[in-house]
Amino acid sequence: MKISRTTFSFKFAATLFVTSGLNGCFENNRSTAQLCKNNSQLCAKLNVRDGQCRHERTDLIWQRYNVMKKPTDLNKFDELVLTKKYARCMELVAQIETTTLKSKKTKRTEALFHAFDSIDRIERDLKNSYQPSIIYYRWTQGDNEALEQFLKLEETRYLDTSEMQLGLATYYFDKDKLHTLSLLLKALSLYDGRAGHTRDNVVPEVIKSLATANHSLGNMDDAYLWALIGSQLDLPVANQTQLRQLYPMNDFRRRRIASLARNISDAIKNGDFNVSLLSSLTIIND
Repeated sequence: MKISRTTFSFKFAATLFVTSGLNGCFENNRSTAQLCKNNSQLCAKLNVRDGQCRHERTDLIWQRYNVMKKPTDLNKFDELVLTKKYARCMELVAQIETTTLKSKKTKRTEALFHAFDSIDRIERDLKNSYQPSIIYYRWTQGDNEALEQFLKLEETRYLDTSEMQLGLATYYFDKDKLHTLSLLLKALSLYDGRAGHTRDNVVPEVIKSLATANHSLGNMDDAYLWALIGSQLDLPVANQTQLRQLYPMNDFRRRRIASLARNISDAIKNGDFNVSLLSSLTIIND
């Protein structure tokens, strides 16, 4: 459960920051086929009329259309994210031999190389972007200059999202555990309870990391609390028997921490988490 830059490299950055939806962009293009007919450059060199990676390809084509209409850095970054998703899918299917049409493999291979070229092009376009999510992405790709830019934003409102606070935590985890804890708690407090990627991916990672960081600091009651919260939220944590062995304590304290875990997990689900909720743990410890 340890946070590291490797763990959160592109997997973290690329899934967190798709900012613009694909709805509302149909206008006179009532289908992807119509869009390709009206704007052939959007679909050129992709594996069109091929059932493989159809959903990834469709999302990419419509996002390219968004970029064509409004070429902002964030729209381009969304295109980068979807291009990488498409490329990952095509890396798998490009290896598939098609028994009936051998030419399909060649077309898929060409589409894959086209995706790689597109990734290189978009990354060059975004090299000097000042969008925090893009700066963070560049750091995860090994750009140390981007890391300096990202850290300079730490005390600004531009990083006041659950995603960005978790991004900061990836940097501080091995350097300052106490600061990491404060960043992770802030990430939870910024979550508003809405469904989506933050709930499905960011919040679970924050909770697992809180358990790990507290355990490494020797804060065993806190680590046990966050492990229980993870269990309440259906995260893959140790079972109750293992937790009892890992965190020995009397039954009264165990019940009190379990009750607090239920309250906090409910607050997280509703987007009402506040660090003050943890004050009850101090009372239990006393």
